[in-house]
Amino acid sequence: MTSEIKLIAFDLGNVMVDVQEMPVARHLAEMCGKTPEEVFDVVFSPAKKAFFESGRQSWEDHAANAISQLGLPMDEPELKRIYKTVLVRDEQVIGIVAETSDLIDTTIASNTSQPHWEWVQDELPFAPKFKVPLLSHLVGAMKPDPAFFQPLFDQTGLSPSEVAFFDDREDNIEGALAIGIRAFRFTSADQMLSDLRTCGVNITESE
Repeated sequence: MTSEIKLIAFDLGNVMVDVQEMPVARHLAEMCGKTPEEVFDVVFSPAKKAFFESGRQSWEDHAANAISQLGLPMDEPELKRIYKTVLVRDEQVIGIVAETSDLIDTTIASNTSQPHWEWVQDELPFAPKFKVPLLSHLVGAMKPDPAFFQPLFDQTGLSPSEVAFFDDREDNIEGALAIGIRAFRFTSADQMLSDLRTCGVNITESE
């Protein structure tokens, strides 16, 4: 018998928001005389982001290194402001998550950084409702590592089978399924609505 879903966790990037890094890399490149590819490698490459998104490096250290290496004419707060602009709201999905948060406990489950968590808190009015936000830079583990989800179970007493999870990446879905979470790969807002219904959350698509 399938357990009742008591909490739904949503990924951030490419679910609630689009992540548009290259336009920001081009903007920074114009400011420092480097190529967009050089800026992307220093600021946005997966290898560099893995350090501060996993908590092995602070955002401040990453920013200081990037400013120094690229010769960016700005300080850390300004680079953080610009860094946040890579997140572009998907209003349809955000509306679905907002309505879901009115009906059932929710949380965020994201491999992300301090600046982007600040963006979530500033931009998404339902963020205070999130139970035990799962953020890789604070958890010290990244999806699909099973340790990423452990704080949620420890602090809520929920079992994996009582949690549903939406993510755009197949490896993260497989990791969640492997520990018993009901996981759904995000492909579209319509598919999310359908999958939410299988979890007992019946909402209507916002116009």
